[in-house]
Amino acid sequence: MEFFFILFIGLLVLIESKLYKTFFTPFAIIATVYAILIGVNNFFAIHFGYFEVSTQSITYILFFLILIFLISILFYLSMKRKSSLIQENVKCYFDGVIWRNRKIIKALFIFGLIAKYISLMQVVMIYGLANTKGNDFGLFAHLGDIGVVLMPFMMVYYLWERKKRYLLVILLMFVNLLLFKGKYGIIIAFIHLIVLYAFIKDIKIKKTIKIGVILAVVGVLMFIIVYAVNPTIERGYFDQQLFMEDLYFSVQHFLLYLISPITATNHFFFHAPPQGENIQILFTVPINVLKALAGSNDYVNPINYDFVLISDVYTTNVSGLFAESVYRSNAVIAFLYVGAFFAITYYFFIKTRYRGEMIGLTALLLAVVSMMFFVNLLTVSGIVLRVGTLWILELMIKNNFFLRSNKRYR
Repeated sequence: MEFFFILFIGLLVLIESKLYKTFFTPFAIIATVYAILIGVNNFFAIHFGYFEVSTQSITYILFFLILIFLISILFYLSMKRKSSLIQENVKCYFDGVIWRNRKIIKALFIFGLIAKYISLMQVVMIYGLANTKGNDFGLFAHLGDIGVVLMPFMMVYYLWERKKRYLLVILLMFVNLLLFKGKYGIIIAFIHLIVLYAFIKDIKIKKTIKIGVILAVVGVLMFIIVYAVNPTIERGYFDQQLFMEDLYFSVQHFLLYLISPITATNHFFFHAPPQGENIQILFTVPINVLKALAGSNDYVNPINYDFVLISDVYTTNVSGLFAESVYRSNAVIAFLYVGAFFAITYYFFIKTRYRGEMIGLTALLLAVVSMMFFVNLLTVSGIVLRVGTLWILELMIKNNFFLRSNKRYR
């Protein structure tokens, strides 16, 4: 089954790439990730004690991927006007929108960067440096997201102007994210940069492979930093033996991170609680936003406390977008839920690919898609709110809101 799955997915990816003339599509990204990880697990990881991904689970995953592929084809066929001048569209957007608004975008980024460090100081003062993970709160934490989502634009300005100060402020933002220890945020922020670069350059297959290798290496390094370097920072001194233990743990944890969600689908696809019992978890973020606005503290908790074995030793509570959606509802609702998300993603992808619009937002959505194999990020407020923040910012930038406001108050 694994061979058929990988070959079939490869064929679909090639077909789609011929249509859109790029491998950086929502379907290609998530399908390639699943094909690689299922292959790694069932051909190699099983020899290290991990359970095999069952034929039933692979079939389930295949159905979801076919759904996404069909959504992709429908969007392609329904486009009223296709443009072959993709690079020209992108150039017009950056020249006419991003470059023209460069002063306000840079100011907003610096504002967000300062807010992130104020938030960090607040958290350190209350919880200590060792307990920053997941404890950011309040106004400055949310304002800091403005800086996070605008990082790719700072990279664009660096590519244009070649001034090292842009790299410095990007590095400062990543240092902040590392100190908060949120692995989703760190990895997605980095992939966001890479995908935006790919859109700008409209890169081909050779560079796509190179970028894939770079992402893999950086992913490993991110884990080593979070799980090996951070403990040393928290201790306040360097101990070689402890560092080597932390390093071994980080590498082991990285392998577990990759394999565990795929293997866990064996359980979560087929052992859902009574129908509808946890369906509200699929809509955690909008429900919690409404509760917060209403002054209620009775928030929906999306954390899954059902840990399952993925080997004779290791357990996990995550299984990716597909399996978690089924587990929280049922197959029909999960297909509608996943389909709706990818329809929205392809809507913005089409706007970017053929109209040169919402490029930053689409790059962020593709970065989120690349991590959906691990967990349903639609239930993670820190990710969803960043997507919403960038959508609002790009709308305002596109419609010259900041330029009009500046003229009004001169």
